[in-house]
Amino acid sequence: MELTKNSSPESECPQCGAPVFMPAYAEAAVCAFCGSTLTRTEVEAVCPAGLDKQTLRSVQCTQCAGPLDVFEGRRILVCGHCGVRVAVGDHSGFSRWVFPPRLNRLDAAHAGAAWLREYPGIAEDARNAHFVEARLVYAPIWEHRALVTGWEFGRKLRTKVEPVVSMYSAPFDPARVSEDVRLELKMVQEEVREPRLQERRYYQAATDFTAIDATRPRVTGRELLVPLLAGEMDPAAIVLEAEGTAEEVAETGRKVALQPVSGAMSPDSHLFAFRESTSLLFYPLWLVRFQQGNRLCRVVVNGRDGGVNSAIAPADNTRRMALLGGQLALLALAIAVLVWLAVTWESGRVSMAAAAVIVSAGAVLLAWRYRAVSEVEYHEPFSN
Repeated sequence: MELTKNSSPESECPQCGAPVFMPAYAEAAVCAFCGSTLTRTEVEAVCPAGLDKQTLRSVQCTQCAGPLDVFEGRRILVCGHCGVRVAVGDHSGFSRWVFPPRLNRLDAAHAGAAWLREYPGIAEDARNAHFVEARLVYAPIWEHRALVTGWEFGRKLRTKVEPVVSMYSAPFDPARVSEDVRLELKMVQEEVREPRLQERRYYQAATDFTAIDATRPRVTGRELLVPLLAGEMDPAAIVLEAEGTAEEVAETGRKVALQPVSGAMSPDSHLFAFRESTSLLFYPLWLVRFQQGNRLCRVVVNGRDGGVNSAIAPADNTRRMALLGGQLALLALAIAVLVWLAVTWESGRVSMAAAAVIVSAGAVLLAWRYRAVSEVEYHEPFSN
């Protein structure tokens, strides 16, 4: 008789977000938290087979010494041999997780060099700057999760389209379009009574990202994470110290989670938060430096997707100076024409002279306000 491993894919309940395990022999599973019944089709839809996973190098299964795997969007370890699940415990009231980097040092250097070549407004000599160094930095981000349930009451305005029939036309027939019928938009009030049962996440920077010339990357909560273990991180990487406390983050996250989202006027919400958890996530960022002569370029590359998070490079003022020269040349031509008219046209001499003075003042002001841009600064658009 051939024995096969009893694989139990893990999913999330679409109603409450709690973990649900589907054994290989079962066609349905019941959520132990809210009691919802999930079929295998629903489980596979929520937990597709193509989930990203990573095998831990520093720890093994305590039951069979097999490899422990972590899956995308899951905060639990699964043994690839015996199927046992290992929960990651909290320390000081919160757990610690790391985003595994997908780029090495050479990939980060290529991404930074590509940005220098393609981004507009950079000095030409800086586009061919030489690579100096690349350092991997793990920046901490606080995460607070809470399952929110309850009701939201109130009223909100909604735009409603209504047909208006002329008093001289025939009765309105929806199946017939008449020239005497027009559509009008009206604002109407509707009663809001919306139930809530959803997980809400709150993210807060745990360090000063501006100190490393970066912006906080966007986090969705569905990314692949591994526990913060020494063997899972590059020993040459720099781990920034986290600021703040888990209690402060939990209090702020709870307030944000309990805010009504229905958009109702004078809302009367009855929301409750439970199953709260606080985590400290460490995000990988590559700090890449390039140099051309005495000019230094700094590029921060996202260690997950290879995109440029932030960058600073010397600016090219050639185009701006050419534009300024063209504007001043046109103003000088206008001044010359006005002076010529003031000399040759006796009846309009005063007005032409006054116009020449005004245009001259505008030219002086334009030249005085010109400032050369020393650096081009880029920051990745953030919407979290």
